Amino acid sequence: MACKIGCIELFKIDFMNTPRITVLMPVFNAERYLREAIDSILIQTFEDFEFLIIDDGSTDSSVEIVRSYVDPRIRFFQNEVNCGISETLNRGIKLAACELIARMDADDVSYPHRLKKQYEYMMQHPNCALLSTWARVVTEDKRFVRLERYPSRFYYYNLTFECWMYHPTIMFRRAPVEAVGMYSMKYSEDYDLFWKISTAFEIGNLAEALVDYRLSSTSLNTVLKKKEYDIANEQNVLRNIRYYMGSNFEIPEHVRECFRHNFGPMAAMQSVDEVVEALKILTSITEKILTYKNPNFNEEHIQGAHYFKRNFIITQMCRELPAKKAVELLLRTHSWVVLYELTKHAVQWRLRRFTKVFM
Repeated sequence: MACKIGCIELFKIDFMNTPRITVLMPVFNAERYLREAIDSILIQTFEDFEFLIIDDGSTDSSVEIVRSYVDPRIRFFQNEVNCGISETLNRGIKLAACELIARMDADDVSYPHRLKKQYEYMMQHPNCALLSTWARVVTEDKRFVRLERYPSRFYYYNLTFECWMYHPTIMFRRAPVEAVGMYSMKYSEDYDLFWKISTAFEIGNLAEALVDYRLSSTSLNTVLKKKEYDIANEQNVLRNIRYYMGSNFEIPEHVRECFRHNFGPMAAMQSVDEVVEALKILTSITEKILTYKNPNFNEEHIQGAHYFKRNFIITQMCRELPAKKAVELLLRTHSWVVLYELTKHAVQWRLRRFTKVFM
């Protein structure tokens, strides 16, 4: 049975004075953090936007919270039944008044200058179809966890293996999203969409944290539906690799997980040969990626991203292997830079220990 959206709308937009950005936020049982998320959009320094909120069948007080706002920029719709994130987002794209759409999640926080900075970038880069930013990852009570700050020039290459883009940091143009089929997976829908766009349209990233991404106990991808999202992510990675290597290409699970920076399966094998073979496979994939020309193609950036990923894998595996095998891995891969970094960090650690004891 097709999922239908209700006709309930809090405020009607004046299409004679169409805003420049649609902020699209799906809501499902988000009462705990919803006000903070809404407020973070309404206080943006860039004010010319519509705030399109779609409730996906919430059973808590989310609807009442949204209805308590009287800001004329808000357009509020309710799904008649729970449709899921992908279908809700696709409906939002169709309902949006603007070509530029900024994503927002109901448990995260956008910084006041987020929309302004993203809008300026998109105006300066008219061929950019999708733009992300760095994200500051926080706990439920907003304690700092980590800052996700990867080099922007490496994003295209690494989308083959993992998704560095956080969904609530995204701003995209509607036409390219529609051209690649919009959101088409039930789980890992964001990774799927971002990769599809990257194969045909220019993508970008602002090297600045403009969103607090909350690790919530009600998060679908990390808690409630973690297994489903993990399986979908694995499917995406295999699809991406086969896009370059051919539909019949087989890659061992422990190698694929290594490329996703999940080193547990590879570490459990305690095999230098397996690590070396994985690095050979990574090089083969990179060589194929270098033959595919698209708007994101930049040989120097792809080679740099490969070098960065290769060294990261070697570094992590050296920490997982016994010392003798770690040395063997460094020698067989001629990883003198990695050896230097590991030695430097070991010396710094010992100096810190020495300082604590004698100071």
